[in-house]
Amino acid sequence: MEVLYIIGAFLLFGFGWAIVKFVLNAGVRTATAAGRTAAGKGTFSENMGLAFKGMDPLQIQFQDAHLGEDKDGVKAKEIHAKGLFPVSRRTRVAFVTSVFDNTDQDKFLPVLSIIDSLQEPDSTVFHHLQEMPSVSPDEGFASWVRIGVIIPDLLQPPISGNRQMVAVVSLIDMDNPPAISLGFIEDADAVLWQRSLKFNHEYKDKGYQEAAEHREEAQAISVKIAIAVAMSDGSFDDKEGEVIKNWITRAIKPYSGEKRESLKQVYNDAMRESFAAASSGTLTLSDLTSKLSEIGETKVKYESIELCFDVMAADGKADPEELRIIRKIGDALDLDVNELETLRDQKIVTLDSAISHASNIEDILGIEPEWDKARINSHLRSEFQKWNNRLSALPEGEERENAQAMLDLIAKARQKYAGEH
Repeated sequence: MEVLYIIGAFLLFGFGWAIVKFVLNAGVRTATAAGRTAAGKGTFSENMGLAFKGMDPLQIQFQDAHLGEDKDGVKAKEIHAKGLFPVSRRTRVAFVTSVFDNTDQDKFLPVLSIIDSLQEPDSTVFHHLQEMPSVSPDEGFASWVRIGVIIPDLLQPPISGNRQMVAVVSLIDMDNPPAISLGFIEDADAVLWQRSLKFNHEYKDKGYQEAAEHREEAQAISVKIAIAVAMSDGSFDDKEGEVIKNWITRAIKPYSGEKRESLKQVYNDAMRESFAAASSGTLTLSDLTSKLSEIGETKVKYESIELCFDVMAADGKADPEELRIIRKIGDALDLDVNELETLRDQKIVTLDSAISHASNIEDILGIEPEWDKARINSHLRSEFQKWNNRLSALPEGEERENAQAMLDLIAKARQKYAGEH
């Protein structure tokens, strides 16, 4: 599985784009409209409207790309838009991208996302929202501009194999946003504009329907692991419990009826049982990670780690002991170190800037006790370059302060290890 560099290069720092307004001479507008009408391309009034705006209607296309600062990261299908915004008044809009499995032509089945940043607020179904400033009827994109992204390898369809996927892109009014559930917009009248793009992708891992049986057990283990992280300091905070309960709610959202109630019972039982075991000192983390490593698919393992990071971040601080335990969990699950660091950094950048005063800088920076001085300094150089790049891209605010706090911590570590012999 490739490095999830999208978080730093794409999701964390957002899009760069510009809206261009065209005002044309009245004589040129009329001549252009007449020419298009004579050629049989719409009525005079329709073309007059287009000519006045100076561009064609809004359209979209795929552009294959590699994400990351050096464009060497994970493969992606970027969605680019060009043309006039289909609004009748100044409107604050956003592009919403959903993905469906349409291999069986008469069905549109939800597709899940591995990473939390590309999920619906209350489910694990893929969802990407790109907000725009308010736009007027005479504004649009004069050239192709990126308004969405899909990372096929980070999606999970219902069935494995060569699947036909459909990306549905909708333009919505952010002052009157429609409800979106499992990729579907419930009120079609609330959509200002909508288009779709198809692509095929080969999925080797099991789809979520195929992996349902083991997935339920694996996710129950994930809940127990999260409890172990939460109670690593000897207590179970209400905020940590709320994070895990919200995770359970999102995990069961794609299901309905008896199935949903059954899953809810399984996960709630796992939460109660693991809390009791942790309280009595009988919850063994190594047994849990061993079982999850045996039955869990890659997607579930990363979901488990993300849940652990969310629990760690529940109190708004980067706890060194919890970070150390999460790193051990990642190692036990044989997950990519770079991907774990990316997930860690995504959480750290949103936390209390008091991390700069952390006593255990090794746990915050991911330095292992067995590393020699050369490896530690190499790791610190890499961390410095990464956080320095992010600092320059972040706007003023808490996230920028946290990035600076990480740089301060790296400087302290460099000073500490420079003095060791």
